[in-house]
Amino acid sequence: MAKDAPSRDLSLAERLKPLLREEEPRIRLDEMVGRIEGREGLAPVLFVLTLPVMLPLPPGVSMVMAIPILLVAPQLMLGRRRLWLPGWLARLTIKHGDLARLLKRVLPTLERIERLVRPRLPFLTGRIGAFDVGVASTVIGVILVTPLPFANLLPSWSLCAFSLGLTRRDGAFVLVGYLLLAAALAVIALAVLGVDFGVGRLRALI
Repeated sequence: MAKDAPSRDLSLAERLKPLLREEEPRIRLDEMVGRIEGREGLAPVLFVLTLPVMLPLPPGVSMVMAIPILLVAPQLMLGRRRLWLPGWLARLTIKHGDLARLLKRVLPTLERIERLVRPRLPFLTGRIGAFDVGVASTVIGVILVTPLPFANLLPSWSLCAFSLGLTRRDGAFVLVGYLLLAAALAVIALAVLGVDFGVGRLRALI
C-alpha cells in the first residue's frame, strides 16, 4: 500500500490521474488501491475497484475483478479507513494499458461531473448513509460476480455514483446511485422473467 495518503481535498479525478503515469506494464490491485486511499474512508477505493469491472473483459475475468467489491462493502459498513485484501487478491494484476485507456475515457466526464458536486443531503453521506451504501454495494457485488450477461453496466454506474457521493459528501449522487441500482434490479428481473416465459413457451410447444 502507498505510504502517503492523498490529501483530504483531492477530487476523485485528481486521485486517479497518477495511475496514468504508471510505468509498469501491469499494476497490482493493492498498489492501485494504495494510490487513492485517504482519510475519507473506502469510498474512493470503491470507485477505483469498480473501474476494472467496466473493462471489456471476458465474463469469467470480469467476475473475478468484481470480488474486491464484495470485500469493500462490509468494510464500508464497518467504517474502516483502510481496505484489507487477502494476499492472493492483493497480488492480482491488471494491464496498465487497459486501465489507462479506460481512465482516459472516464476522466474528462468525471471532471465535468465533479464541478457540480457540493455538500448536500448529509443524511445520505454520514455514518448511517455509508452503512446503507455498504449494504447496497454488497447487493451490487453479488450481481457482478453472478454470470449474468450484460448485467454489469448499470450496477457499475451505481457504484461510481455511490463512491463519488460519499467521497465528496454529496447525497444527491448517492441518491442517483440508488436509482441506478433500482433500474438494474428491474432490468435483471425482467430478463429473468423473459427467459422463464420463453422456456415455458418452448416446453409447451414440445
